[in-house]
Amino acid sequence: MSPAARERLSVDDAQILRLESPVIKGHTGKVLVVAPDSAGNPLSVPQLRERVSKRIGSFPRLSQTVAEPRLRLGRPAWIDADQVDLDWHVAEPGHADPLSDEELRVAVGELLSERLDHTRPLWRLDVLPLTGNRAAIVGRIHHAMADGVSSIKLAAGLLWDLDAEAPEAHAATPAPGAAKAEAPKPASGAAEERIIVRLPSALWRELRPGRDTTLDQHIGPAREVAWSSFPLERLKRIGHNAPEGATVNDVVLAVVAGALRRWLPQAGGVAKDLRVQCPVCLHAREEEKGELGNRDSFMNVDLPIAEPDPQERLRLINAETSQRKFDHDADALYAFFHALSRFRPLYKGVTRLTAGPREFALSISNVPGPRERAVILGHAVEQFCSFAEPADRHALRISVISLEGELAFGLCSDPEAISKLDGLRGALADSISELEVAV
Repeated sequence: MSPAARERLSVDDAQILRLESPVIKGHTGKVLVVAPDSAGNPLSVPQLRERVSKRIGSFPRLSQTVAEPRLRLGRPAWIDADQVDLDWHVAEPGHADPLSDEELRVAVGELLSERLDHTRPLWRLDVLPLTGNRAAIVGRIHHAMADGVSSIKLAAGLLWDLDAEAPEAHAATPAPGAAKAEAPKPASGAAEERIIVRLPSALWRELRPGRDTTLDQHIGPAREVAWSSFPLERLKRIGHNAPEGATVNDVVLAVVAGALRRWLPQAGGVAKDLRVQCPVCLHAREEEKGELGNRDSFMNVDLPIAEPDPQERLRLINAETSQRKFDHDADALYAFFHALSRFRPLYKGVTRLTAGPREFALSISNVPGPRERAVILGHAVEQFCSFAEPADRHALRISVISLEGELAFGLCSDPEAISKLDGLRGALADSISELEVAV
């Protein structure tokens, strides 16, 4: 293998790969439930496999594996795979019995608990038959290969029925009002100067320690999932009707705060304020089509769970996020950690501290999906959910993703550490209703 054929993983991607352990698999998950086509036929896996084979060339990373350096000294590299076995990467189960919705939920948890095969490219699509001639595509891709925004671009370019003139048009058009904080404009020269000046205050806001919570649990290899979808218009209306206005992202955080206020006592915890980490996408608009990888930062936001007034909870959240966006905290943290990465021992120590349970208790991501209703080989996508893997001492993850006019909340945990996800799913619905009445 010539040196030119090897591409070292970025610092971010290599660090994500190194997080794998007996309990951490390192992948993210997407679930797409598709309806029968106009003739009532279920999705054809051979036809889906053929589509993937025709489009995989637009995403070179999907045909590459990870090569570890000798003695694991230095960063691993991407190398071209000898072959890509699409019978394995686009798989269907050996049994033909269609699954109910509850059986699908169990099956998704079991798939997310399985590690991807590192001798192959780090992705896989499992197609599961569902009742009513529906099908579920359960996609897994290693986080070292793609972050949330890259995964949406990948799904659209690889699977959607698209116009021949614009093969990634849907991927580039997020749903209106969804995840606005995840796509900030690159900082201008003046903003970069402000970032440097205000870096100490940004570090204090984002990295000061929080409090212990019941979500601080060691996790095992098992996974449990639950999901629930709501009309995006409901959340937009809440933000519009709030006395001082609020973004959809602020409303999402307020919905989660209200749900945790109800659910934490049921899960053996206390309804006290806790800090959540919100990933922020810094992908540039000028990135090439087919380019994957990670370019993320974050904001840490205090959720006022102890506040009984839902309208006041939303106001407090909006005040926090507005200040962080005005002061470019996400850009400041990205610059800080990448400067620190030149000093590896120090970088590892600092990132270990900032990833601890006292820095944040829960990660909540919000990624924009397709503006229009996605269609795969003539089959409309009825549901589109996303799941991020929990981490040790961060036993619950919440991932929010949009599809046309729907916003889906995906919950993922280790059932031995955090259970009762049905209760949290119901609490999300109650929290939205409470906010609607309050504003």
